[in-house]
Amino acid sequence: METIKNLICEIIKYLESNQLNKGDKEISKYLKNIPLESKNFNELDSNNPPKKNALLKALDTINSPSLISIKETINLSLESLRWNIDNGLYYDKDCDIGNDYLCGNMNTELIGPVNGHFKSKELKLGLFLLEPKIFYKDHKHEAPELYINLTSGTKWRFNNSEWKSKSAGSIIYNEPYKVHAMKVGKEPFLSVWCWPKNSSKKCMLVPKNDWFELE
Repeated sequence: METIKNLICEIIKYLESNQLNKGDKEISKYLKNIPLESKNFNELDSNNPPKKNALLKALDTINSPSLISIKETINLSLESLRWNIDNGLYYDKDCDIGNDYLCGNMNTELIGPVNGHFKSKELKLGLFLLEPKIFYKDHKHEAPELYINLTSGTKWRFNNSEWKSKSAGSIIYNEPYKVHAMKVGKEPFLSVWCWPKNSSKKCMLVPKNDWFELE
């Protein structure tokens, strides 16, 4: 329990030191209201990360001084975490999220209503991994969303904007229903992610004309 608690505390500390807008601050407040104590801890069985090689490679690329504490606490927590593959659970059954994503993602919920190590009514906080060269299609959801990018080399697209690279340590806040997509570079993508509310709602794909050439 303690290693996972320490990881959550390091994430909160980073967010409080680097928050840029109202959304970041709001999510920080949500996180600080989650009781990180034994009576709120889920005794989940840990497992060997399905994408362990990609995870270790992503962690190895983290060298920014501001992210070292998060990196170290992830490493200390590895044997305690329950890792999951999103097989389309976050989308309706008929959504074509793409084999790239389905075969190349992994996540863990540090906090969550069902699969979280610490329990909450709605809030989900975790780590999210994509393997190299994955195209995560344009999508949106009712939940506001925060990412802390732990690695570099991934490009993002928001609504109809051009693709932009985001550096390690950057914070991304997506307002509800903001359309976003990701293209992972030659190294795995690893981030912290958080849905503070409406976390039971499904994601919706937003088709774009360039999907065929990006897959």
